[in-house]
Amino acid sequence: MSDRDETPLQRLFRAERQFHAMVPIRDIYSKLFFRTLLWFVFFTVVYSMVTGSL
Repeated sequence: MSDRDETPLQRLFRAERQFHAMVPIRDIYSKLFFRTLLWFVFFTVVYSMVTGSL
């Protein structure tokens, strides 16, 4: 699949997987916690931009 065929959400998931692969955390629960924090920050920033409160 080329980059042009991907939707923005698919690109975001691919970037998240690549970033998560670089994180030197081995424990699965730590990875899950880190991933949860990453998505929470992302959605908080998006919400702030949409509502104009940033």
